[in-house]
Amino acid sequence: MDASLKTLLAACQRGDSGAQRRLFEQYNSMLFNVCLRYARDRPEAQDMLQEAFLLIFKDLGQYKGEGPLGAWLCRVTVRVALQQLRRKNPLRDAEDYNDLPAATFDVLPDQELNSEAILHMVQQLPPGYRAVFNLHCVEGWPYPDIATEMGINESSVRSQYTRACRQLRIMLERSLAVL
Repeated sequence: MDASLKTLLAACQRGDSGAQRRLFEQYNSMLFNVCLRYARDRPEAQDMLQEAFLLIFKDLGQYKGEGPLGAWLCRVTVRVALQQLRRKNPLRDAEDYNDLPAATFDVLPDQELNSEAILHMVQQLPPGYRAVFNLHCVEGWPYPDIATEMGINESSVRSQYTRACRQLRIMLERSLAVL
């Protein structure tokens, strides 16, 4: 860890609002994108981001400089997102795949299927499916770690991941059919 980062983190830990603002400005965009993957919409992602930064500033002393700061911040943010999802809707109870709503988002013929369209499709998944999909596919967590973090058994994680992928495939096919 370089000296300027150490100085910035030390100032943040002392409660220096200017240093906290600099850290926020440096990582805000990256962490908001993490929150968007777990949230149903932008306002929910903003709430997650706010809670994440509150926890980051509170627990900054736990960062030991091992590995990139951004990776540690992402991990804290993912855990905050999962906690919020658990509070709103227990992730243990996955919805039945047959009961999932049809996608409400279509790509217009003059648009291309881009990352924003894919993100919106992921946001349409039920919270449990969305969390498992993001943790495994995007964050790269193994199934046992996801099961431990979410408090469910590994077979449920595998099932939810399979169902999330299946639902995303259906949404993608519907969107491409419009093209």
